[in-house]
Amino acid sequence: MKDVSVKVKWVLWIMWGVIFPAGLYFAYQIDPIERFDWQIVLSLIVLAVISAYFPFKVDNSTIFIIHWINLAAFLMYGLLYEIILMQLVLIPLLIRSKMTWRTLYRFALNSTMFMIISLIAGTVFYATGVTPDDPVLAVTAVSAVYIFIHIFVNHIYLYSFHWFVGNRYSFWSYDTKLDYVATMLSMPFGLAYFYLLITIGAGATFLLGIPFLAISMILRLYNTSERVNTDLAKSAQIGHQLAERLKVNEVLDLFTNKLSDLMPIDYLYILDVETQNNQLVLLRRMENGKIESNNLSPVRLGEGIAGKVWASGKAKLYSKKSEWNEEVEGYIPSDIESIICVPIQRNKKTVAVLMAASKKKNAFGAHLIAILEILCSYLAVAIQNARNHQRTVKQSERCALTGLYNFRYFDEKLNEEFEALQRGKLNVLSLILLDIDHFKSINDTYGHQSGNDLLLELANMLVEIAGEVGVIARYGGEEFVILLSDISKEEAKMISEKIRREVENKVFEIRHDLSKKREKLNVKFTVSIGVSSAPGDTDSAKSLLRNADRALYIGAKQKGRNKVATYSK
Repeated sequence: MKDVSVKVKWVLWIMWGVIFPAGLYFAYQIDPIERFDWQIVLSLIVLAVISAYFPFKVDNSTIFIIHWINLAAFLMYGLLYEIILMQLVLIPLLIRSKMTWRTLYRFALNSTMFMIISLIAGTVFYATGVTPDDPVLAVTAVSAVYIFIHIFVNHIYLYSFHWFVGNRYSFWSYDTKLDYVATMLSMPFGLAYFYLLITIGAGATFLLGIPFLAISMILRLYNTSERVNTDLAKSAQIGHQLAERLKVNEVLDLFTNKLSDLMPIDYLYILDVETQNNQLVLLRRMENGKIESNNLSPVRLGEGIAGKVWASGKAKLYSKKSEWNEEVEGYIPSDIESIICVPIQRNKKTVAVLMAASKKKNAFGAHLIAILEILCSYLAVAIQNARNHQRTVKQSERCALTGLYNFRYFDEKLNEEFEALQRGKLNVLSLILLDIDHFKSINDTYGHQSGNDLLLELANMLVEIAGEVGVIARYGGEEFVILLSDISKEEAKMISEKIRREVENKVFEIRHDLSKKREKLNVKFTVSIGVSSAPGDTDSAKSLLRNADRALYIGAKQKGRNKVATYSK
């Protein structure tokens, strides 16, 4: 919810100052309290306060089932007493929500709302002409209307307020439907409680009120334990699934999707610990169900919520904005209410931080901290395993000397791209095969290590020229191959000519490893290049490479070297 402006706060307090005393006066005039039993009066207050302080939770929805007590109070002592009771109930509600001086306006907001609801519901009840002494069926029908008005006016009031301050409020959300159903179902208990109060007095609280609360508490505990058991089972399944992923992005995608199913998440941030710069950097950012770019500023140790969780190694849970608003530093969406932030640890060391947030208040139960800590331990292991796997794969795909792809990887890529060509995803596929002229004499004259130095320099040059447009690999020995997707033979020939010219004009520096002093020398060499393409030259991947090889040796090597030749049928 957006912060309420000072102007809105003044409006709320002025409304309360007008409506509250006027409402009390009106209630006193139409139905003053003429008789009462102190034991019944106190038992109703105690029961209402306890019910308000310990709401019932279903899934992630908090439901305050207190209207049945208000109904009994209204039928027993009239509108004025019901108004007083509702105002007293407001105290535990605000205490439970941890109201601060900055949010004190909520007293005026809710007090006015309770007053308006009581006045409308009570007036409608009186307008029907039905009294508590009438037949049970008549009292039941009007009591149902009375209860419905309580819920309906409550949501109308909240909708109007949120619309006025520019917030979004769903008038028919899942929480709202649940509120209607639970409150209407509690109406018979209110009637039964009223008739018991008439019959046996305050003892009715022990026969109906306390058992109702006890059952509610048991259901709350059962609901919580069921959620814990269900979430634990889900977390174990997620852990097994994470272990099967061998790429970091796949691990993060799975974790993000599964966590969204487990918790009511609107925002999710996974921040990686960068020990070199002592900061947290974004690894994954999800907002409103969409993966966003990781272009947010890094978080320093001890800064904001995530930085403090990193520093302390302990999780933090906030149920609403007023609890965390002063701790935030840097970027955070304005519509966030609930936040849960957990360190991701490996070998008792924090390696990352997870922060999940919801637009709803009280979205995350306390038990989710333990569930998230388990899931985050799975995540830390899965990411590390994926990184190790990717590192191993990269090493197996690369030439140890030049850092270019090896021929095994290139051969797989060639077949993959040729399949894409045949499916129509590519229009043309070109291949460049390059060989260093007289490389054997360079090795024989200066030594194999000097030859390796030349190969490494040439590899770096090829990356600079064609690294952004093609896949470059070391074909073997002194040969290199470049695969160019959606680049025509003529364009490939132009790239080849550029490579040939730059090699011819470059002076390479090596050490003479076969001399005693290993002096530095400047050498020059040339390359011969063959070019072929598909589908113009061939309809198979092997033939594409064979055609480039044929163009290299027949069209370039045999015609004097230092040339670029294209394959022709």
